[in-house]
Formats: sequence, structure tokens, C-alpha cells
Amino acid sequence: MSFKIGFLGLLLVLTSGVVDAQVVLAPTHYDLSVEVDFDAEILRGAARIVVRNPSTESVRQASLLLYRLLRVKAVRDDHGKDLAFSQGVVAFEDFGKLQVNQILVSLPEPLAPGAQTTIEVRYEGYLVGYSETGMLYVKDKIDSEFTILRADSYAYPSPGYPSSVVNRSAPLRDFTYSARITVPKDLTVANGGRLDGAEAAGDRVTFRFSSLKPSWRMDFAIAKYTKLSSGPISVYYLPGDALGAAAVAQAAERSLDLYSGWFGPLRETTGLTFIEIPNGWGSQADVTTIIQSAAAFRDVKQHREVYHEISHLWNVPATDLPSPRWNEGLATFLEYLATQEITGKPEVDERANALLDWLRSSLPTHEAWRKAPLVDYGRVGLTDLSYSVGAVYFDLLYRLAGRETFNRIIGCYAADFGTRGGSTKDLADVVRKTAKMDLSELNNDWLFTAAWTNRVEHSANIQDIEAYYRRSAHTERQ
Repeated sequence: MSFKIGFLGLLLVLTSGVVDAQVVLAPTHYDLSVEVDFDAEILRGAARIVVRNPSTESVRQASLLLYRLLRVKAVRDDHGKDLAFSQGVVAFEDFGKLQVNQILVSLPEPLAPGAQTTIEVRYEGYLVGYSETGMLYVKDKIDSEFTILRADSYAYPSPGYPSSVVNRSAPLRDFTYSARITVPKDLTVANGGRLDGAEAAGDRVTFRFSSLKPSWRMDFAIAKYTKLSSGPISVYYLPGDALGAAAVAQAAERSLDLYSGWFGPLRETTGLTFIEIPNGWGSQADVTTIIQSAAAFRDVKQHREVYHEISHLWNVPATDLPSPRWNEGLATFLEYLATQEITGKPEVDERANALLDWLRSSLPTHEAWRKAPLVDYGRVGLTDLSYSVGAVYFDLLYRLAGRETFNRIIGCYAADFGTRGGSTKDLADVVRKTAKMDLSELNNDWLFTAAWTNRVEHSANIQDIEAYYRRSAHTERQ
């Protein structure tokens, strides 16, 4: 007997007392082996994934996603025994332009809550990007000039379902990895993990990496890279960008020192790797790696991108799911605050007012902005707005609380919630406990309601909005 129950977009099928659910299994370790054949423009991969059941019910089926032109050849368990599976190209139910190859793997026995199992997937095929979806930065393809293997293009199997809501509602899980990436010997593989060796065989070379610490992603960029090391900073740079690489390393060290002085040292001290990628491919950061656009290497004015990505090292794992990503707003504000601090040139007021002008001019054609608070941006699909609304919130918090108190707020939040994760409410609680004035209206307007839209429409600039909240804030009696 079976029946369906709809709950938060999850499909539950009850059979014989065992629940098979759209549970996104949590990867805890990857053992990845990939050979890139540039002549045939094909990649061949094998991924052994240790996955854990994070739910409270046993599940019998694992769902994995691959790029739509990558086909699975075999699926095996930890003992090399073949597992039954099906695969098919499907569109995301809530993002119709995004197509993936969904692999449904029948587990040999139900996976109990909290239990782990290993799934090995062998696959091969093509990679030609996702620009048709509107994700213009996912230009990923197999090209000797530049190739990148990353989760954004599903270049390796990732647990998940063809549903943005389901995947974003799953807790973000960190995993470790080991990897073997084989390429022609005139190319280099760049990765932010530990380089355990590079073994040449004929006209091929295999780069072996292992993760330095658990992270939520792994990225492998392939090009004619040169590596520069400066203290804890390593930089992989493209041909002709040696001077730019040295400047990026210097900018990274300066911003690391700056943020450490403001918010306290990072929870763990490990090396940090920058990987240059062509413009338009999307800058990203995790705990050990910053993928940086060529613009930041070739124009000192673009070092603000370095400051933005470095600030993410103080991020706290979000427990609001799907994440509203206001950490991007914080990084945007810190980007121009650090630029002003390092260059000595005015930056903060101009950037804040530019953001306000854009928000004000855009509001008439974006009625949805008046209904959803920042805390819900992940749930309603407005995380792109987090960069600007979040930046203005943190700018105002900085102006009202003052530099010393603002730094204490961000530092305390990072220290208190850095390992266990924190929510928007947790941030507001730290503000309430730390600030020497009542900033509840600021938090309510910019975090928990959309009242910020009224403030933006009825204020000429950031100074006007600051003055409004300063009148509403009451200095605590000592």
C-alpha cells in the first residue's frame, strides 16, 4: 500500500513501515578520479561518495545529480557490487531551464537515520555550460585554454533532487575529499587542497589532492597555471599575470590582517589559495580557496573583489534554510569599507548612496520586495537582493553602533556561532546584547519585515536614514 503526502515540496512514500523520502543525503567524503580528454572534449570520472542519512527516517533510494550530458556507466557499493539504478535528463521543477541527469540508486538495504553508506559512480560525457539558464557565469566546458570542474555545473555527482526548494532546504553539509585529476602534461590543475603529488605517465600527468579541512564544495581549475606562494597565501595565475598575482597576494594579506584586527583571528589557521579564472566565470570562496576573476589580477581597483571574498572566511553556517544569504550583504559592505581603509580614499558614502539610488529606482517594478523580509529571501528566491539590502543594513549598523561596537558584533557572532551555525535571529540577539543603544527598529525594518522600502523611498541618502534610526534608538544607561 502506498500514498502521497505533500509537505514543503517533499514527497513521502510509505511502504512496509519504511519511509522513502526526497531526503538529500549528506556527503561526508568524496574520493574523486577524473581524466580530461581534451581531444575528444570528454571527461571520464569515478566518484566514491560517503553519504549520510540526515533525516529521522530510513531511506532506500539515493538521488544524485550530474550535468545533463554526463552519462553514468555503473554504480557500485563499497564492496564493488553493482547497484541497480536509473538515470534520465530532467528539468528542475521550479527552474525549468535547468536540466540535469538525475540518477536514482536503489540501496541494498534501507539506510537508517544517521547511518552512512558508500556509493561509487562511474560516468563520462560532455560539459558545455548552463548559459541558457541565465546563469551566465557557468560557462564550464572542456577546453585546453581553461576548464573548471565544480558543483555549479554538476561536473561530479552531487546528492540532490531536481528542485531548488528541496536542495536549498537541506542543511549545508561540509565534506572532505581526495582527488586525482589527469590532464595533458603541459597543463596544471589548481585546487585549494593539499597537493599530494603530480605523477607523470607519457604525455599525461595526474595531480593528487586532499582537502585541508571540510568544506561545502571542491573546485578544480585546469590551465597553463603558474603558482606563487607568499606566506600563507598561494596564488595560481594565468599566463601574463605574474605582477597581478603578486598584487593579489599582497591585497589578500592586507585584508586578512585588517579583518583579523577587526573581528578576531580565524577559528582555524590554514593556507589560503587564490585561483585566477577568466572574467565572467564567477568569483567564489570556501574555507581554503578563493576563485577570483582575472579583473582582480589586472586592475588594482578590482582588489575590492579580493576584500569581498576574504571577508567570507568569517562567515557562520546559516541555520535559516534556505539561507537568505545576508552574508553576501555583509561582504559587500566590508568590501567597500576595506577599500576605503586600505586606499585612504572615500568610498563608503558613495557606495551606500549608489545602492540606495538603485533600490529606490527599482522598487516601482518589484512589488515582491515590499512583501518579503530579508530573513525569507532564500525561501522566496530573492537572494540576489541580499547583496544590496544586506549591505545597506550593515552600513547602517556600522554608522549607528560605531566601529568598535560593530566589530565586536561581527566578531562575537563569528566566534559564538562559527562551528554550530547561526540564524538571522541569532545575529539580531548579538546586536541587542552588544550595541549600546536600542536598534530593534533597525533590525525589524531591515531583517524581519520589508519596512526598509518605506525608509528608502522617503529618504534622500544614507545620512537621512541614519538620522531616522538614531532618533529612534535610545542610549542605554550605564
